[in-house]
Amino acid sequence: MFSSRTLVLILGVAFIMLDQWVKLIALVALNNHSYVVGNQFVWLDLVLSLNPGAFLSLGASLSQGLKQLIFVAAVGVACCWAVTWALRHWQATPVKAGAAYFIAMGGLANLIDRVLRDGHVVDYLVLNLGPLHTGVFNLADIAIMAGALVLALGALKKPARI
Repeated sequence: MFSSRTLVLILGVAFIMLDQWVKLIALVALNNHSYVVGNQFVWLDLVLSLNPGAFLSLGASLSQGLKQLIFVAAVGVACCWAVTWALRHWQATPVKAGAAYFIAMGGLANLIDRVLRDGHVVDYLVLNLGPLHTGVFNLADIAIMAGALVLALGALKKPARI
């Protein structure tokens, strides 16, 4: 019915739609509220944050023009390249292609935020593991980090001996 590439494209668009839908819910539900889900050892804080920077607010203090150049233009080009590369290599290297696609879909989802929300990304999750706490992140960030982790683990893997 569908080729594997078509299915991958459909799933990517569905992921971006889900990410944007959850962000809209966060904008409404967390506007003046925050929530805690979990127990005393592992919990999620649901709290709204409009992030003007990248991961952990890196680059938030850059000038508006430089942020637009890096966070919109460069990220847009990189994501388009990653999608193209992933679709071309889907059959030959599915793990690497899938990881690159995850990163690209997360990047595109956050790019949509930047374009629609005056240069900000909607973040709403904080993971707490006992005394350890993450920065505020979102579903798109999870896709980016999962893809990066898969690529990093693949790079550490020793090639098979012949």
